[in-house]
Amino acid sequence: MFRIIRIRKTWYIVSGILIALSVASLLIFGLRVGIDYSGGTIITYETTDSTATNVIENKLKELDINSYQVKPSSNNQILVKTIQLDNNQHQSLSQKVLADIPDIKEVKYDSIGPSIGQDLRNKSIIAVMLASLAIIVFIAFAFRKVPKPLSSWKFGFLAVIALLHDLLITTGLVSLLGHFFIWLEVDALFITALLTVMGFSVHDTIVIYDRLRENFIKNRHKPIEITAEESVNQTLARSINTSLTTIIVLTALMLLGGLSIKHFIVVLLIGIFIGTYSSIFVAAPLLVSWHKNKK
Repeated sequence: MFRIIRIRKTWYIVSGILIALSVASLLIFGLRVGIDYSGGTIITYETTDSTATNVIENKLKELDINSYQVKPSSNNQILVKTIQLDNNQHQSLSQKVLADIPDIKEVKYDSIGPSIGQDLRNKSIIAVMLASLAIIVFIAFAFRKVPKPLSSWKFGFLAVIALLHDLLITTGLVSLLGHFFIWLEVDALFITALLTVMGFSVHDTIVIYDRLRENFIKNRHKPIEITAEESVNQTLARSINTSLTTIIVLTALMLLGGLSIKHFIVVLLIGIFIGTYSSIFVAAPLLVSWHKNKK
């Protein structure tokens, strides 16, 4: 049997270090915010010219447009994301690109204003908050028959604490990687990935908590530390196997999938790895520590 609960202070220290590093990365590097939130222009070109990406980048520089992203997409398409362009800048860019690449065609043009980006950012924050509140209420209801001295609200509250731990560390790692890779930006897909990580992580935590509840009901007089240790070990193989199979699939998608979803897959990979760690080494130990301190 692995002594996970007994050395829980070690996991608290590891998590504390990871959180400190994540906060430091966010303060030093910040997040590379996509135009979904900051506002800007998205242009989709279609061409068979293999040099199109370099040509478009050079034309953007000629127009003194320094904030941009140019990346190939599927079906011979190229996605260009820049700061807000006016009509003159848009026309100048199209003419310059067309002069060097005769077969290029503008497939789509979208402009997102700063007010729309701000609205999306606010809605994303509200979505995460509502999801956390719903998780607390659901777990408290699902564990309402847990025997005393345990409390169903403890299960829900600590599950969300573990989730916030996952989101903070994941966001910190995205901040660090985004400093070196321009394609790793924060946009609507990033929030979608975080919400997916929340669902995956809380599912794993509930499995461990449910086994702990069952064992506690069977052996009420046994110390909760021993019961939690047994529960975590009984679900350990299941948690690792589930996460490992998911990580294998996501790795294949990252290596073989398109560039447009690469940042989404990377966030999922980081989040699922951290979520598995927190479900085993943070969520259950926190419940034991709170129970023992309260006692």
